Amino acid sequence: MLEIRFHGRGGTGSVLASRAFTKAVFYAGKHAIAIPSFGAERRGALVLAFARIDDKKIYKRTQIYEPDIIVVLDDSLLELVDVAQGLKPKGMGVLNSSKKPDQIKLSKPTKVAVVDATKIAKEFLVEPVVNSAMLGALIKSTEIITFEDLEKGIMSVFGDRLGDRMAKMNVEAARIAFEETIFGKTKGGGNNTKIQTWLPTVNDLPVGTIIPKMKLESGQMIGPGAAVSRITGVWSHKKAIVDQEKCIQCLQCFFHCPEGTIHKEGDTVKVIKAYCKACGICVNVCPVNAITLEEINDYTEIVS
Repeated sequence: MLEIRFHGRGGTGSVLASRAFTKAVFYAGKHAIAIPSFGAERRGALVLAFARIDDKKIYKRTQIYEPDIIVVLDDSLLELVDVAQGLKPKGMGVLNSSKKPDQIKLSKPTKVAVVDATKIAKEFLVEPVVNSAMLGALIKSTEIITFEDLEKGIMSVFGDRLGDRMAKMNVEAARIAFEETIFGKTKGGGNNTKIQTWLPTVNDLPVGTIIPKMKLESGQMIGPGAAVSRITGVWSHKKAIVDQEKCIQCLQCFFHCPEGTIHKEGDTVKVIKAYCKACGICVNVCPVNAITLEEINDYTEIVS
């Protein structure tokens, strides 16, 4: 039995990818099942999906703790979780990254197939959703099935969900990724143990958050969310930008922003890009169309 674990974020197609892949395996004449796993069901939250493949009927439907293959759809996850946890000694990683394999650091040296699926998705799809491109890299690295089988799986599953036109575009993204996938080995020594899920520094949280700072009897200051330990701005390729000349400072955006990323500084309304997930609510509530969502190409921009 071959066991594959997909690491992604909510709304970016990890579960759809596992379904399309197992459907393609079915077309290849093998048995396969896909199993999703959700935590917080919201866009950007961490999501796992699992796929099992065998020549005989599969009865096991648990999560996969010791995968043969890991597929990482978002390379920002490499800083948050140990994606290689439990990976078998002869296992392989299939990673979405613009880096070369030897520039990537996981918790242990790992044989990997790497492709810049985000770049490919931006070129071929309306949104940079990388699931189909990662499937192209997956079958290139494992040779489990043929590309023809994968095309059938994408057309079936993506077609039902998105329509034939978008399904064909996803097939093309998978084809380019298949051709551009490179192989190598990652470095070991990656360390995620310092990452805290709930120890934010209150003064660094988004200033627009409604829940106030609170002081416990112990003297510890607490506040909403775990934004400091998980810089949520990397979840989106777009950010809200305020046109200061159009802005009338009504602060409708401030009151409606669910992440508290918008605030007034002097005579300027600013967005803390490090936390903006580009939900678009501020764009919709602005009465003078002063806010737009713009592409962020260099993620160092999220700090301003």
